[in-house]
Amino acid sequence: MAVANFARTMAFAALGAIALGAALVPPVQATPVWMTEQAMRGAFIGKTLDGHYVSGERWTETYTGDGRLDYRESVRKGVGHWYFRGRVFCTFYDPGQGLNGGCFTAIQPSANCYEFYLAGLTAPEADGESAPGPLRTWVARAWRSGEPSTCEARPSV
Repeated sequence: MAVANFARTMAFAALGAIALGAALVPPVQATPVWMTEQAMRGAFIGKTLDGHYVSGERWTETYTGDGRLDYRESVRKGVGHWYFRGRVFCTFYDPGQGLNGGCFTAIQPSANCYEFYLAGLTAPEADGESAPGPLRTWVARAWRSGEPSTCEARPSV
């Protein structure tokens, strides 16, 4: 009988330790979810984003409600147009400005942080209704201008 009570006590102690350990382990990050067109429209259109490329180069871009955009960085600036192809957000610049643009998918890792992933350098490359592919490295990270960024780290370049 004493052996059975001891075994039962040890079993409860082990379960308690497992439960406590599980409570102390930080939650596993969920797989990021690609932003929908509706989510991107709400977050970007009619707003200005400040950001940086993976290289550290900082930029600012404003997206107006009429499909136009205004881009600025330290040595270049330009105007152009934006549009959506489902979950793909395309930004292209008017000729003669030395800027090309491209099409991107995005995730929102925190309240005011957006990571952009290259979907194609031309509109035809980004065509198609299929879901974006697996995450690679983001090419640009941004946040709404005038609000504190919630991106974890920004290069100090």
